[in-house]
Amino acid sequence: MSRLKDSRFDGYLGHALPHKRDAVVDAVITSYLEAAGPAGQRAIDDLNTRSASVLSVYGQRMASAAVRTGSVDTLRRGLVAVGMAQARLGDARENLYPLVALNDAASLLGTSLLSLITEVSDSLPPSATDELRAFDQRQEQDKSLESMGLRRLGSGQTFLYS
Repeated sequence: MSRLKDSRFDGYLGHALPHKRDAVVDAVITSYLEAAGPAGQRAIDDLNTRSASVLSVYGQRMASAAVRTGSVDTLRRGLVAVGMAQARLGDARENLYPLVALNDAASLLGTSLLSLITEVSDSLPPSATDELRAFDQRQEQDKSLESMGLRRLGSGQTFLYS
Protein backbone atom coordinates (compact mmCIF):
# COMPACT_ATOMS: atom_id res chain seq x y z
CA MET A 1 0.00 0.00 0.00
CA SER A 2 2.89 2.34 0.62
CA ARG A 3 3.49 2.53 -3.14
CA LEU A 4 0.17 4.35 -3.51
CA LYS A 5 1.24 7.09 -1.10
CA ASP A 6 3.94 8.30 -3.49
CA SER A 7 3.66 11.79 -4.99
CA ARG A 8 4.14 10.31 -8.46
CA PHE A 9 0.39 9.62 -8.38
CA ASP A 10 -0.33 13.35 -8.40
CA GLY A 11 -2.64 14.02 -11.35
CA TYR A 12 -3.22 10.28 -11.86
CA LEU A 13 -6.74 10.72 -13.25
CA GLY A 14 -5.42 12.83 -16.11
CA HIS A 15 -2.67 10.44 -17.22
CA ALA A 16 -3.05 8.62 -20.54
CA LEU A 17 -4.86 5.29 -20.36
CA PRO A 18 -3.26 2.82 -20.01
CA HIS A 19 -0.36 4.13 -17.94
CA LYS A 20 2.45 2.40 -16.05
CA ARG A 21 0.92 3.61 -12.77
CA ASP A 22 -2.15 1.48 -13.51
CA ALA A 23 0.09 -1.59 -13.28
CA VAL A 24 1.35 -0.45 -9.87
CA VAL A 25 -2.20 -0.10 -8.56
CA ASP A 26 -3.21 -3.35 -10.23
CA ALA A 27 -0.41 -5.15 -8.36
CA VAL A 28 -1.76 -3.74 -5.10
CA ILE A 29 -5.26 -4.99 -5.96
CA THR A 30 -3.87 -8.45 -6.84
CA SER A 31 -1.94 -8.60 -3.57
CA TYR A 32 -5.04 -7.57 -1.63
CA LEU A 33 -7.24 -10.15 -3.35
CA GLU A 34 -4.69 -12.90 -2.66
CA ALA A 35 -4.44 -11.98 1.02
CA ALA A 36 -6.54 -14.00 3.43
CA GLY A 37 -9.02 -12.33 5.84
CA PRO A 38 -6.97 -10.47 8.47
CA ALA A 39 -4.11 -9.76 6.03
CA GLY A 40 -6.55 -8.11 3.63
CA GLN A 41 -7.99 -6.01 6.45
CA ARG A 42 -4.47 -4.97 7.48
CA ALA A 43 -3.92 -3.78 3.91
CA ILE A 44 -7.02 -1.61 4.12
CA ASP A 45 -6.00 -0.39 7.57
CA ASP A 46 -2.67 0.73 6.05
CA LEU A 47 -4.43 3.05 3.60
CA ASN A 48 -4.38 6.76 4.24
CA THR A 49 -6.52 9.35 2.46
CA ARG A 50 -3.92 9.78 -0.30
CA SER A 51 -3.65 6.07 -1.13
CA ALA A 52 -7.43 5.68 -0.84
CA SER A 53 -7.85 8.49 -3.36
CA VAL A 54 -5.47 6.71 -5.74
CA LEU A 55 -7.62 3.55 -5.46
CA SER A 56 -10.75 5.59 -6.11
CA VAL A 57 -9.23 7.19 -9.22
CA TYR A 58 -8.11 3.73 -10.38
CA GLY A 59 -11.76 2.66 -10.19
CA GLN A 60 -12.79 5.41 -12.59
CA ARG A 61 -9.85 4.67 -14.90
CA MET A 62 -10.78 0.97 -14.96
CA ALA A 63 -14.35 1.83 -15.95
CA SER A 64 -12.90 3.47 -19.08
CA ALA A 65 -10.43 0.61 -19.64
CA ALA A 66 -13.20 -1.98 -19.28
CA VAL A 67 -15.31 -0.34 -21.97
CA ARG A 68 -12.28 -0.10 -24.26
CA THR A 69 -11.51 -3.81 -23.90
CA GLY A 70 -15.00 -5.19 -23.22
CA SER A 71 -13.69 -6.68 -19.95
CA VAL A 72 -16.06 -7.24 -17.04
CA ASP A 73 -13.06 -8.48 -15.02
CA THR A 74 -11.50 -5.02 -15.35
CA LEU A 75 -14.73 -3.57 -13.95
CA ARG A 76 -14.57 -5.97 -11.01
CA ARG A 77 -11.01 -4.89 -10.21
CA GLY A 78 -12.03 -1.25 -10.37
CA LEU A 79 -14.94 -1.92 -8.03
CA VAL A 80 -12.67 -3.74 -5.56
CA ALA A 81 -10.39 -0.70 -5.52
CA VAL A 82 -13.33 1.61 -4.87
CA GLY A 83 -14.55 -0.68 -2.08
CA MET A 84 -11.12 -0.80 -0.48
CA ALA A 85 -10.94 3.00 -0.53
CA GLN A 86 -14.43 3.64 0.80
CA ALA A 87 -13.69 3.88 4.53
CA ARG A 88 -10.36 5.65 4.16
CA LEU A 89 -11.26 8.57 1.90
CA GLY A 90 -11.21 12.03 3.37
CA ASP A 91 -14.69 12.44 1.91
CA ALA A 92 -16.58 9.28 0.88
CA ARG A 93 -18.26 11.33 -1.87
CA GLU A 94 -14.97 11.03 -3.81
CA ASN A 95 -16.11 7.52 -4.71
CA LEU A 96 -19.27 8.80 -6.38
CA TYR A 97 -17.46 9.65 -9.62
CA PRO A 98 -15.92 6.20 -10.07
CA LEU A 99 -19.15 4.50 -9.01
CA VAL A 100 -21.14 6.44 -11.59
CA ALA A 101 -18.57 5.49 -14.26
CA LEU A 102 -18.51 1.83 -13.13
CA ASN A 103 -22.31 1.74 -13.16
CA ASP A 104 -22.46 3.14 -16.70
CA ALA A 105 -19.68 0.84 -17.91
CA ALA A 106 -21.46 -2.17 -16.43
CA SER A 107 -24.57 -1.35 -18.44
CA LEU A 108 -22.51 -0.86 -21.62
CA LEU A 109 -20.95 -4.29 -21.07
CA GLY A 110 -24.29 -6.01 -20.49
CA THR A 111 -24.09 -6.50 -16.75
CA SER A 112 -25.16 -4.50 -13.71
CA LEU A 113 -23.39 -2.79 -10.87
CA LEU A 114 -25.40 -4.90 -8.42
CA SER A 115 -24.17 -8.09 -10.06
CA LEU A 116 -20.58 -6.87 -9.81
CA ILE A 117 -21.05 -5.88 -6.16
CA THR A 118 -22.37 -9.36 -5.41
CA GLU A 119 -19.37 -10.93 -7.17
CA VAL A 120 -16.79 -8.92 -5.19
CA SER A 121 -18.61 -8.74 -1.84
CA ASP A 122 -16.59 -11.57 -0.25
CA SER A 123 -13.40 -9.63 -1.00
CA LEU A 124 -14.47 -6.42 0.73
CA PRO A 125 -15.30 -5.37 4.28
CA PRO A 126 -19.05 -5.68 4.94
CA SER A 127 -19.35 -1.92 5.54
CA ALA A 128 -17.88 -1.19 2.08
CA THR A 129 -20.23 -3.69 0.46
CA ASP A 130 -23.17 -2.09 2.26
CA GLU A 131 -22.19 1.36 1.00
CA LEU A 132 -21.76 0.08 -2.56
CA ARG A 133 -25.20 -1.53 -2.41
CA ALA A 134 -26.66 1.70 -1.04
CA PHE A 135 -25.26 3.54 -4.05
CA ASP A 136 -26.80 0.94 -6.37
CA GLN A 137 -30.21 1.48 -4.72
CA ARG A 138 -30.27 5.15 -5.70
CA GLN A 139 -32.69 6.34 -8.32
CA GLU A 140 -31.29 5.99 -11.84
CA GLN A 141 -31.12 9.77 -12.25
CA ASP A 142 -28.97 9.99 -9.10
CA LYS A 143 -26.37 7.55 -10.40
CA SER A 144 -26.23 8.78 -13.97
CA LEU A 145 -23.19 10.33 -15.61
CA GLU A 146 -25.04 13.63 -15.81
CA SER A 147 -25.65 13.66 -12.05
CA MET A 148 -21.89 13.84 -11.48
CA GLY A 149 -21.06 16.00 -14.46
CA LEU A 150 -19.30 13.10 -16.20
CA ARG A 151 -19.57 12.20 -19.84
CA ARG A 152 -18.40 9.62 -22.33
CA LEU A 153 -15.70 10.77 -24.72
CA GLY A 154 -14.32 8.93 -27.76
CA SER A 155 -14.96 5.36 -28.76
CA GLY A 156 -13.06 2.11 -29.06
CA GLN A 157 -9.50 2.54 -27.81
CA THR A 158 -10.05 6.25 -27.15
CA PHE A 159 -13.15 5.79 -24.95
CA LEU A 160 -12.91 7.74 -21.69
CA TYR A 161 -15.11 8.82 -18.81
CA SER A 162 -14.34 12.47 -18.20
